[in-house]
Amino acid sequence: MASRLSDETLLSAYDRGLASFDWQAANLPSPRDEERGARALLDGLLSTEDAAAQVQALEPSLIRHIILTAGIEEHLDLLPLLSQEQVTHIMDFEGWDAEQLSPSGAARWLQLHKQSKPEELFRRFRELEEEFQMGLLGPLVETFDLEAYEKMGDADQDALLRLPCEEVFYKIKSQDPEVRQFVEELVGQALAQDIEYAYSMLAHASYLPPSEQESLALRFRNARLEEEGFVTPEDASRLFLASAGEDAILRWTGSNVAQLMDRLICSAAGSNARSNTSLNDSTSISTFVKSPQTRMTLEAALAASNPEASGSLAVSLSHLANTLAVATGLDADNHQGLRLVLAHTKGYCNLGLELLASPGAESGKPSLIETATRVVSKEHPATLFKASIAALDEARRRTLDMLEAAGLLTPEITQRIRRLLFSRKYGMIMTTLDFEALPTLGLEATEILKGLFNRFPLCPTTDMTGDRMTFKPVYDLATLADLLRWTEQLKNISPTVH
Repeated sequence: MASRLSDETLLSAYDRGLASFDWQAANLPSPRDEERGARALLDGLLSTEDAAAQVQALEPSLIRHIILTAGIEEHLDLLPLLSQEQVTHIMDFEGWDAEQLSPSGAARWLQLHKQSKPEELFRRFRELEEEFQMGLLGPLVETFDLEAYEKMGDADQDALLRLPCEEVFYKIKSQDPEVRQFVEELVGQALAQDIEYAYSMLAHASYLPPSEQESLALRFRNARLEEEGFVTPEDASRLFLASAGEDAILRWTGSNVAQLMDRLICSAAGSNARSNTSLNDSTSISTFVKSPQTRMTLEAALAASNPEASGSLAVSLSHLANTLAVATGLDADNHQGLRLVLAHTKGYCNLGLELLASPGAESGKPSLIETATRVVSKEHPATLFKASIAALDEARRRTLDMLEAAGLLTPEITQRIRRLLFSRKYGMIMTTLDFEALPTLGLEATEILKGLFNRFPLCPTTDMTGDRMTFKPVYDLATLADLLRWTEQLKNISPTVH
C-alpha cells in the first residue's frame, strides 16, 4: 500500500511538472523578496490621499495575491477600502473548501474585517450574495419561538441566545469556538445596525434548505471563477493543444512549425544542417540565439507601443495563469505552486512572442520590435502560450524520431511516448523514461529527456549541484536552442548493454 501511494504521489508530481527538477525561474523573485515587495506596495497604497480608489482599481485576483503574500494582519487598514467585487473574490476562495462552504474560512476573513472596524463584520457579510449568506448560516443556526422555548428543559434553554423581543431565541449548532464567536458577533452587529434584517436573516437561515442555498452559491461562484480563467479541467487542458499555436506560427511567420524549427536548429548549429532554407532565412532567429540579451518580452513590446495597455495585459496573464493552475491540478491554497505557474505563464508567452516575431529581422521586413508590438496588439497571451507548446512539441517529436533512428529507443517505446504526449499524460511519460530509457541511455541522458518531456520543458545548465544536473526553464529562443543542442548530442551516445 505504501509503495502504491508513493508511486501515485510521484506520478502526480510528474504530471504537474512544477517540482520534478532542481530549477528556479529567473523571472520570479524569491519568496522573501516577493513578501517585501507586497508589503511595500500595500504601504504605498495606504499612504496615498486617494487610497480607496487606488486599492479598488487593482484586479481582484491581484489584490488577493498581494494580501496573502504581505500578510493581512499587519495591513488591516486595507480591508475597509476593498470593493465589494474584491471581497467577493477573496471569499470565493477563503470561504470555500473545494465545492463546500467553509464556515471556519469565511469566519476568519470576516472577523479580520471586524478587527479593522467593528461595524465592518456585518457590512461585509451583508454585501455577500444572499445564497452565500444563507448557505453559510443555515447549518449553523436554529431559531425557536417562545412556545417551543418554554417546553424545553433548563439545560436546553441555557444553550439558547435571546433576541431583544424576548419571544424569539436562536441556537448556534457549531462546536467550533471561533465559528460560534463569529455567529454571535455577527448577529449582535446585525441587531445593532439593522434589527429588521437581523430577524429576517435568522428566520431565513433556519427554514431555507441550506444545501439548496449552497448549491446556488456554488453555481454563482463557479461562473465568476470561469470568467477569471478557472475553467473546467477539460477546458483548461486545451491550453496544451498545439493546433492553435501552429496556426499562429504559420500566420505570423509564413512557415509551418517544422520549418521554423529547422531555422532554429540551423541558427543554433551555425550551419545549414537539417535545413533546406538559406542562412538569410534564419537571420532573425539567429539574433535571439546568439544574443540572448536581445530577448523579446511582452513588457518590452508594450513599452514600445502602448504602455497604457499593461493593466489589461496583467489581467489577461492572471486569467491565463488561473487556467494553467487548473490544468496542472493545483489547489488554490498552494501559493508556491501558483507562483511557479505564474512564472511559467509569463515565460512561455515570452517564448511564443519571440517565435511569432522572429522573422521580423529578415531583409525587407519590419524590425523585431515592430513585429512584436503587432503580435502583442493582435494576439491573446493564450495564443502565445500555445505557440510555445507547438514549438516544444515539434522538438519532442524530432527527438523521438532521432532516438528511434539511432537505435537508442525501440519503435514500441517511442510510439508509446507519442501516444502519451498526445493525451498529455506527462507523469506516465516520465515513468516510462525512468523504466525504459534509463537502463539503455544512462542517468544523464535520461534526465535530459525528462527535462524535454516535462509538462513545462526544462533545459540542462552547465552548472552541477554535486552529482545532479540543474535545469532552467525554456522561456526564450536562446534557451530552446540550448535544449536542442543537448538533445542532438544524445544520438552520439553508446547504449548501455545489460
